[in-house]
Amino acid sequence: MNLRVVILEAKVLADGKHKLRIAISHNSQTRYFPTRFVVPSTKNLKNGNVVGLDNASYINLQLRNFMNRIYLICDELEDMEYYTCSQLVDVIKHKLEKGHIRSFGDIANEWLSLKSRRVAEDTLRLYRSGVQCFIDFAGADFILSMLDSNKIYDFHDYLKNKKGYSDTTINMRMGNLRNIVYFAQNHGYARYQLPPFYDYKEPMSVVRDVSLSIEQIREIRDLEIEDKWAAAARDIFMLSFYLCGMNLGDILVQNLNKDYVKFIRLKTKSRRRPNDFTEFTIQPEARAIIDKYITPDGHLQIHGRVTKKSIQHTTDDHLYKLSKMLQFDKRLIFYSARKSFAQIANELMVKDSVIEYCLGDAISNPKRALSFYIHVNRKMADSAIRTVFDALASDKSIDELLESM
Repeated sequence: MNLRVVILEAKVLADGKHKLRIAISHNSQTRYFPTRFVVPSTKNLKNGNVVGLDNASYINLQLRNFMNRIYLICDELEDMEYYTCSQLVDVIKHKLEKGHIRSFGDIANEWLSLKSRRVAEDTLRLYRSGVQCFIDFAGADFILSMLDSNKIYDFHDYLKNKKGYSDTTINMRMGNLRNIVYFAQNHGYARYQLPPFYDYKEPMSVVRDVSLSIEQIREIRDLEIEDKWAAAARDIFMLSFYLCGMNLGDILVQNLNKDYVKFIRLKTKSRRRPNDFTEFTIQPEARAIIDKYITPDGHLQIHGRVTKKSIQHTTDDHLYKLSKMLQFDKRLIFYSARKSFAQIANELMVKDSVIEYCLGDAISNPKRALSFYIHVNRKMADSAIRTVFDALASDKSIDELLESM
């Protein structure tokens, strides 16, 4: 492959001037890259250099830089000799157009577009919020290849001091930016001599302990509630627990006329295999709640509300009030149902693999040799679920239950 600066006399401009082009010769063919530079005469190009103009040195420098960028692209290509000249030009043009002089907003939008095909809407909303946060700090036109360690720490200080975010939220926002940087590097949109996050240390965030004890779950279950919305909030919370911590979005799309559920979590569906579903029997405890709110088509309607957003808002508000009423020492949120089911199952010695299956989570270590031989199924899940629910139905502590096993 060879590059040189040329003038095509047959393509003279209307005013008689000539556009400079970069000729690329490869596999016995020649193609051309037009440049933004124009010279008055063919005599202004001699041996590949512009002469006779006041800004000739500047033009020659820019042309050399342009050719160097083309050489760098070609150096990174594998099996370049198999490309035709036209194919090689197409590849170079694509990489030049998608080069590392690109704005954060441009790259982030492309990243979000790809993510929209793979993640749930709630997750995508968090990603959009993270993108907007950096735009508020640096601007959409910020050139991502200019990101460095100092800018990273400035952004951290902005999140902590100006926005007042917790360490957990800061880690989410910084992780969002880190993913966009990786995306840009992998696609050739930004290059760094030293990665921007090379010496950045994430603050240690406090892990939220929102799981409840078996005694606290019993208190919620048995609480006498007169307000219909508070009672509905408790019911939906307990239904999530009785469906192994199923998320509200997953509950609302189930056909609950059946005697079982079979699903892949909406949150992770796009990155799971089609046969990675969870299946278990709907237990009597769950059925009793379902029958209060089920519609003829098998879906839930909570006092006229059917969307996740409308139900979640009311549920979160009343769960907070219930936790105050019961004087819990932990925050009570909808997610507590999921955490509590997993924690109680673990305390009752249910195998981790079965808990993961019941929750609908991915296998923690899919490359583990045992995972190739053992498959958790509905029967195993039902047995584990009854272990948890029978324990809840008793009045014994976990220790007393374990002693009687």
